[in-house]
Amino acid sequence: MKAKPTKKRSSRRRSNTGSEQKDDKIYFKGVIIEALPGVKFKVKVERDKGLDPLIIDCQTKTLFKVRRIKILKGDSVTVEVDPMEDLTKGVIISRD
Repeated sequence: MKAKPTKKRSSRRRSNTGSEQKDDKIYFKGVIIEALPGVKFKVKVERDKGLDPLIIDCQTKTLFKVRRIKILKGDSVTVEVDPMEDLTKGVIISRD
């Protein structure tokens, strides 16, 4: 019996260019101003130079759900925002 020919893999490696490149995240420190239904919150981030504060709609990481960490109005948090998306949506990654 003849052995089946094997497929050769390309020796070229893909480079991370264009849309495949990993994006950096922006981190803000803010304060919870409103707790919405579910695991959503509104976070107020103070900005300097006389600019109005930034209000970000946030969700939490699953870690907060599993450990049942309570996040209440007035808590200070760290928010992760993707710069390629709208700067009004983020994820709470830690409670300070």
